[in-house]
Amino acid sequence: MSITAAILTKDLRELRRDRRVVVMALLVLALAVTALLTAYARINAHEADRAATIAADRATWEGQGARNPHSAAHFSKWAFKPLTAQAVLDPGIAAFSGSAVWMEAHNRNPAVARPVDDQTVILPSGDFSLAWVLQMLMPLLVAVIAASCVARERERGTLRLMLASGVGAANLVRAKLASVGAVTLALGGVISLVGVIAAAGAGPIDPARLAVWLIAYGAFLAIVAAIAVMVSLHARSSGQALMMLAGLWLFAIVLTPRAAASLADYAAPAPTGEQFWADVAAAKAAYPSPFAEGMDTFAAKMMAQYGGSRIEDLPVSFGGLQLEEDERLGNQVYDEKFRALFAVYDAQRAVLRWASLVSPLPALQNISMALSGTDMPHQIAFQEQAESRRRAVVTQLNTDLIRNGAGTDFDYLADPQLWSEVEDFAFVPPSLGETLAGLWREALILLVWLAGAMVLVLRSAQRLNGAGQ
Repeated sequence: MSITAAILTKDLRELRRDRRVVVMALLVLALAVTALLTAYARINAHEADRAATIAADRATWEGQGARNPHSAAHFSKWAFKPLTAQAVLDPGIAAFSGSAVWMEAHNRNPAVARPVDDQTVILPSGDFSLAWVLQMLMPLLVAVIAASCVARERERGTLRLMLASGVGAANLVRAKLASVGAVTLALGGVISLVGVIAAAGAGPIDPARLAVWLIAYGAFLAIVAAIAVMVSLHARSSGQALMMLAGLWLFAIVLTPRAAASLADYAAPAPTGEQFWADVAAAKAAYPSPFAEGMDTFAAKMMAQYGGSRIEDLPVSFGGLQLEEDERLGNQVYDEKFRALFAVYDAQRAVLRWASLVSPLPALQNISMALSGTDMPHQIAFQEQAESRRRAVVTQLNTDLIRNGAGTDFDYLADPQLWSEVEDFAFVPPSLGETLAGLWREALILLVWLAGAMVLVLRSAQRLNGAGQ
């Protein structure tokens, strides 16, 4: 048996006998399973409700009978966002973002039906989930495991004996890294396996997304393990190492992400809902409405296009043309205002990315949410697709009015067959390639952290040559 294998076997035997480690490991595992069961039930309930609501919305839409197309456009339909199976692993912002959009004429409505509105308890550091357990509790467990891996040998006097016997500082550090890594890998592997099973039970999963998600967490926990071993190398006692690691955990895992979120909100403040919609209303009012001050100009343009000297002579519905023009003008406002709003969100994410200079957790969180389909870009994609569908439906209804409502306008009643021709909304999430293209900075940050942590812990082995004698 090699020296590294012998040290690894000894450390694993001691860890199995350490009741603190065993109890904490079982507690982390129990919390992970509980989080997965909770998320599994939540996603299944959400998808069941979504399917039932879509069916009810469709039945109501098709059952409205003969009606003016514009009245139907105001009656409207809903767009519902599905939750992917991998949301079992990391719910991200899903609880705080709306999952339904009312696609009515003239108005781009915000997403509503936020799950958080129905919750009675909210964790201050995030939603209770497998991701929360891996991000918050696993680093603490790794700290407890690693705190005494070298410092304990120094306290017992065995460190001097190991180095004197020719083990070599580098071999010793590699063995200690292997010990901490083996326990972390074993527990993390069991938790991840349970997570994969839960995700597969919630629906079809993307193996490539899942693989990248697991690799990201593996890199994060490897960073934590390397830093923890390095602290143990420098500490005079296991108690001092544990105190130092607890302080690092509090700073890097608990405080930094929350402070970064506050800093992002300060550096790139998003407008309040009241302010945003007031700006939208003011911008829309500035356009010459085809129903008011811009009517004469618009009427002249339409008569020149379709022929005729009077509105009554037009071969199409002038009211339908007015509605379509009003939609076009309003859509210009919505495009401008929402583009600016989404730019603010991008700026906030950029600020959060800077926080990864002092902690790898913000980078991991962005990767985790993105691969689970529960980050802000996925929410924006849902809202943008819902808006595109709204415009398509409104145009479809206005077109029917324009073609068939000449001379009757808003008294025209469309054949109920028209309602069955309007398709339901279907969300198409960003592809894995699109998702990864937006995560290259976070991936690079994790790689730099991993490389830096490994280099530092191996270079710290030189300290043992003097400290252990």
